[in-house]
Amino acid sequence: MNLRPTHPVPMETLFRRCILANFEMKPEVLAARLPDYLEPDIHQGRSFVSVVIADMERMRPAFLPKIMGVTYNQIVYRAVVRCGDRRGVTFLRSDSDSRFMAAAGNLLTFFRFHRAKISWEKNQETLDFVLKPLFDKGSGIRLSLELDSLSSQMPADSGFSDLAEAQDFLTELYSAFGGRRRDGRIETVNIRRSAWQGKVVKDRIHQFEAMDGGSLFGSGETRLNSVFLVENLYYHWYRLSLSRPERVDQ
Repeated sequence: MNLRPTHPVPMETLFRRCILANFEMKPEVLAARLPDYLEPDIHQGRSFVSVVIADMERMRPAFLPKIMGVTYNQIVYRAVVRCGDRRGVTFLRSDSDSRFMAAAGNLLTFFRFHRAKISWEKNQETLDFVLKPLFDKGSGIRLSLELDSLSSQMPADSGFSDLAEAQDFLTELYSAFGGRRRDGRIETVNIRRSAWQGKVVKDRIHQFEAMDGGSLFGSGETRLNSVFLVENLYYHWYRLSLSRPERVDQ
């Protein structure tokens, strides 16, 4: 029996800046990375993993004042999945440039944190992001976004008819699924957040090692589908809950 507490307190933060890089893949490719109680959610024959790159302000237990929070950068590789009849996400990997938050996250959450050196640079034309892993290979990121390309137009080959449909599938996700307890119940953390009001943005450069021959997926198994940019997104994580997912008859 695991006596270690998991998500023992509610947490909240502000995503001052957030990039959502959405990768598509065949459902069987994602299914091979999931536990048997989760399955890929599918849109137009494709499954998705979003790389969430966030500049987070004052992460803290929800009952503490902002001044006691930690400001840091966090990257989460989250797969869009179903657990029985519920839609949500599961975390394949996370990175952080805060030693404290990575250690606390690995002790108290199922985020799977790794340490990294992270930098942002913004000018009139581009927003550039670089992640260099400190200890493990195959997870570096280099991304350069064209700020003058912000629009509501999805790429023609994205498989989504418009931004509203894409955001409904890729961002309207309010449950994160973790491990399965001995009694069969699934660890679940639910969230609430402010409205997602993002835009599609084009990339000049994108290199996500973990998604292409690196720590998570093999070369050629995934394709970058789209990139969203959003700012000032409030997030609240509730305490852990346990549930028995009900199956939907196919």
